[in-house]
Amino acid sequence: MTDKVDELLDKREQTHGPAAETFNVGIRLVNVVVNHARSKEEALIAHDFAILNILHKIARILCGSYNPDHWDDIEGYARLGKKIQENNSD
Repeated sequence: MTDKVDELLDKREQTHGPAAETFNVGIRLVNVVVNHARSKEEALIAHDFAILNILHKIARILCGSYNPDHWDDIEGYARLGKKIQENNSD
């Protein structure tokens, strides 16, 4: 008998793809952002976190099946990141 977490993981694999593949793609995308900040000797800031969340969703899109929630989440993170960056650029 599987527990709720096993059932959830099985369900998510259908829309997000295999976890190891998604995580590997995701970390490669995240490393681009982290390495860029390091090259400029800067710390990640709030709007960078929005970018990281967008990259997480992109990894799910690349590795999984169509799920409109991923696209809606990207739009939401983009709006929030834009708002944060605009407010911090004054």
